[in-house]
Amino acid sequence: MRRGSLVAVLLLLAFTGAAEAADGCLFLESGSTWTLDSDCTIDTSIVLPDGVTLDGAHHTIIAIDPLNGAFRGGVIVSGGGSASVANTVISVLMLSSVCQEGNDRLRGIYFNGASGVIRGNTLLNVNKATSACQEGNAIEVRNIDLTGRPATVEISDNVVEGFQKTGVVVSGNVDAAIRGNSIGPSAAQRMMVSNGMQIGAGARALIEGNIIAGNSWSAGDAAATAILLVNTAPGTVVRGNVIVGNADVGIYVMASGVRVERNRLTDTGSDGAFDVGIGNYGEGNVFEDNSIRGFGQRYQNVVEPETGTSTIAAAR
Repeated sequence: MRRGSLVAVLLLLAFTGAAEAADGCLFLESGSTWTLDSDCTIDTSIVLPDGVTLDGAHHTIIAIDPLNGAFRGGVIVSGGGSASVANTVISVLMLSSVCQEGNDRLRGIYFNGASGVIRGNTLLNVNKATSACQEGNAIEVRNIDLTGRPATVEISDNVVEGFQKTGVVVSGNVDAAIRGNSIGPSAAQRMMVSNGMQIGAGARALIEGNIIAGNSWSAGDAAATAILLVNTAPGTVVRGNVIVGNADVGIYVMASGVRVERNRLTDTGSDGAFDVGIGNYGEGNVFEDNSIRGFGQRYQNVVEPETGTSTIAAAR
């Protein structure tokens, strides 16, 4: 193993044009694994070459604004078709409230078209303080290439607290296994509609054994959620999760061919225009053995299933 500056590594990635910005991070390199040597501070993204695993060894990477500028993009970003991030604490500190677009939006870990594993990380305060910028996703996995094989990603055993827009986002041509994560509420609920987990258009996911806090929005124009499914691929399963806190909607299913089973939902706190445990707005979805407490309406657009039985319900 050898000890080297991230500067030397990032010089291999000349297209980023920002190698010098990560000179606070030192890694021990062994094959395709980079092991973080100590806590460090960066003002530009760490971009992982194809096939590299970043093992944070439970050290902390803090993102800050560069001098006379604003931090852009994810704290850790995939640079090829595969990457992994493990055992890393990721946070941001007093970032500018300037809103960014596209790949420049703030993320904690950002996989764009990459397969791999995101496991055992802690993501704290990935937000822009009191801004209403539509960014600040703690973990985001996307794949806009709809012609090839899906990116396959495991997101497991991570802790997410204090994100801005969404705790975990998966979208596009992705097959994801999302297990054993703990996701707290958004730090920006007063400023925007936030979600603990969002599985977007085209993605298929197994969402299993997570603890997810709900989110609430004070206006009546939209609902904040713990789990939001929007045009997800058929075969998506939401199983054995625990949803706690205050949610406008606990599990919001705007998709078809989804199975929602054996989840425990408990709502506490004041409610606004929405107060629904599980909402169904698709076709051919199955709901079975879910425990729902504290919501004004347990189910919406679902015939209340009896314990031990399943219901296939279509939105009306």
